Amino acid sequence: MTESSEKRYNDRKVVENIMINSIEKTIELPIEQKHTGKGNPNAVFGIELNNRQKDLLEKLSEFDSKVIVDKKSVNMADLSALTAHTGDEFALFTKGKDRLIIRGNSSKVNLDTEQAKKLAAHGYRWSGHTHPGIDINVMMPSTGDKEILKCFSQNSSVIYDSKGNFRTFEKG
Repeated sequence: MTESSEKRYNDRKVVENIMINSIEKTIELPIEQKHTGKGNPNAVFGIELNNRQKDLLEKLSEFDSKVIVDKKSVNMADLSALTAHTGDEFALFTKGKDRLIIRGNSSKVNLDTEQAKKLAAHGYRWSGHTHPGIDINVMMPSTGDKEILKCFSQNSSVIYDSKGNFRTFEKG
């Protein structure tokens, strides 16, 4: 081993330029597990939600709860993890930098075609929604899903299951 230089970043000591067997690598101390499965919908059965997902769930505490958040603060994988955790459907609509999330129950999100047309008229698009379960059939769109999609000026949307798998569906 050759000499090394130590620096502190965010209260973490970083050791740079350590030569081991003639391979130069940066080593961060302490060594820690970066990917715990926390918040990953594919691993969420028995794994706790991450902090972002916990915060969303707190804001969406019951059937028909709605919240608008920054686009960067939620994605469909988060909603898939919430579905795995709660057994409920969640729908996601996007307008510019905002995302509207609506919590449903185990079989539906409380949104009819009139409400969907109002969302579309206000510039929202339907980013996707979740269906509880892990069977391939849970990603099949219902007649209602297709009717809601017809209210938006877009051709397709996605359905995520409880494991983070998804399927694109069209309004036709």
